Amino acid sequence: MLRDLSHLLEELHEGLLAVEARDGVQLAGVEMTLPLELRAVLRDGGCVLLADVPRRLGSDDWTAAPSRLRLSWQQDGNTPEPRP
Repeated sequence: MLRDLSHLLEELHEGLLAVEARDGVQLAGVEMTLPLELRAVLRDGGCVLLADVPRRLGSDDWTAAPSRLRLSWQQDGNTPEPRP
């Protein structure tokens, strides 16, 4: 099911934060390229971009190749307080 692209990005970011918390690592930067199904829809007088990871990774004559989104998260330079 396609959902707002902003929600998908929030979930990816929360996953990175969970990796840091669970594994005790600090990520200085993360880059990833994701295949995405994208659809622009009109909603509330504007245009919203809906997205999700493809349900099928194979390609055939009936299915268009997925779009690719390249993401990069960088630490903002503020040093976090040490955790106990």
